[in-house]
Amino acid sequence: MLTNWKRMLGAATALAATTLLSTGAQAQTCPSATGPDVIVGDINGVANYTANGTLEALSLGTTSCNLGNVWLNWFSNTNQHPVIGGSLFKYKVVNGAGRFEQVGQSWLKHGFFALSQNLCCTNCTATDGTHLGIGCSDPYTAARNGSQSGLGPKWQVNAFTGAYTYPPANPAFSGSTARRLEVAVADCESTTGTGVRYFGESMYVTPDDAAAGNGTNNASYRELSCTGSASAWNFAMVGTTQRTKPAIQAWKVVDPTVQINTISIPGEGQVRAGYKATNLGNGIWNYEYAVYNNNSDRSIGSFSVPVGAGVTITNIGFRDVSYRNGDGVSNINHDGTDWQGTVSGGAITWSTTPFSSNPNANAIRWGTMYNFRFDANAAPAQVAATLGTFKVAGNLNTNVDGPGGSTGPVSGAFCFGDGSGLACPCANNSPAGAGEGCVNSLGTGGKLTLAGTASIAGDSVVLTGSGMPDSSALYFQGTAQAGAGAGTAFGDGLRCAAGSILRLGLKVNALGTSQFPAVGDQSVSVRGQVTAPGTRMYQVWYRNGAAFCTASTFNLSNGYQIVWAP
Repeated sequence: MLTNWKRMLGAATALAATTLLSTGAQAQTCPSATGPDVIVGDINGVANYTANGTLEALSLGTTSCNLGNVWLNWFSNTNQHPVIGGSLFKYKVVNGAGRFEQVGQSWLKHGFFALSQNLCCTNCTATDGTHLGIGCSDPYTAARNGSQSGLGPKWQVNAFTGAYTYPPANPAFSGSTARRLEVAVADCESTTGTGVRYFGESMYVTPDDAAAGNGTNNASYRELSCTGSASAWNFAMVGTTQRTKPAIQAWKVVDPTVQINTISIPGEGQVRAGYKATNLGNGIWNYEYAVYNNNSDRSIGSFSVPVGAGVTITNIGFRDVSYRNGDGVSNINHDGTDWQGTVSGGAITWSTTPFSSNPNANAIRWGTMYNFRFDANAAPAQVAATLGTFKVAGNLNTNVDGPGGSTGPVSGAFCFGDGSGLACPCANNSPAGAGEGCVNSLGTGGKLTLAGTASIAGDSVVLTGSGMPDSSALYFQGTAQAGAGAGTAFGDGLRCAAGSILRLGLKVNALGTSQFPAVGDQSVSVRGQVTAPGTRMYQVWYRNGAAFCTASTFNLSNGYQIVWAP
């Protein structure tokens, strides 16, 4: 019956597809990713439901697109079709500092039949509904994504592999909000003239997309308005869908001074860490952090930021998102116990109960974002924050602003192409605070980030370059900072790493991104011949469009300094 409904919908929605197209990016002949590659091409509608006690609920309609060069499996009544989730995020200034928080999440809609429309691409190859064809799109209305009986829990899904249990767990439920995108009434406010902003995020997870390595671009977001009152809040769409971008990226859109780092877990998923330091006056700074788990099944179980000597920490805070209606192991909700922030050993640390003690502990699981905050009587300095993984114990490092600093060198990004040091060669500066190199022919700057542990004895460092053309990219190491950290003009960009130079490896960018080491490569410390603790500089040199800026045809990322531990 559902299959027949979708077939009839195919003809009836041709005009609707044209309408959707006018609200988002133009359809085009899509570049093909290797393998199936499903994205959210459009968040196409909002359904609002009657409040139930302290909870409101909504649902987001989605139109998926396959940007890959292989059909995407869409077999109903199996574990070989996409599951579709929705989340709600809120931006608000509180006590002088901006906060971007996740305020709700839904259970998962299970796909059952794929139409062959052309929202994203003009090269759709139609199928019989058991696959989403190459270049094709398929719509699900907000009402269908919010059909309570057809929703399954998130806890049975591994977002990194795309594997899930089918049929899904189906504990009893009741009320108008259950399983839908629930949000506390207390988190609902009018967006009219208040500065409050909401963003809806939708995400698809499916096994063959994940197996092809295309599972990190499956979330998109769209701004929403909110109107009404305590008894009836209503959300509606604003603007256009921001494809392949998780909602945490909206924080930087609202406030361009926010920094967001992408952290790839070696051999597993991806998380993002956002941060912002705000001067509150009278020598007090607010530090705000958001950690978003895109698709890591290992999840995040702790977060730690170094604190300078003599710094006083106050107003420690934490925010998570609730699991409801039996979304947790054995149909028991994942624990909602807040992480308590403690200051000890030169750092402020938040953590949940270890996985070995409680698999249902309050970890940052896929598709969720947690916030950490505090005030300090010290201005910001770049420090290396530590994210501890939950299911498999390990540490990830990423550069953030923290209170105070170290008397010695610290790991972190430097030599940006935003004019904060040396100006870019032909006024091609990147946006202030973007943390990138000089702008290239794509209109973006190459950005070098780090994940892993910089220890010679246990090196798990992964260098990731992004924002580059799909060209060759050389990862290299130096022993000094060029221009005392400001860089020196070189091609269309700035050379940041100087001294004794060593080539780590040549890579080819895909969708503007590459990594070193990749599978089969030596570790960074081994390839870089780092045999004793010390400091090294890293950068990416890459080919760029001819005659873009200078007569040269290359550009560079920002630099990244690593202080290697024993």
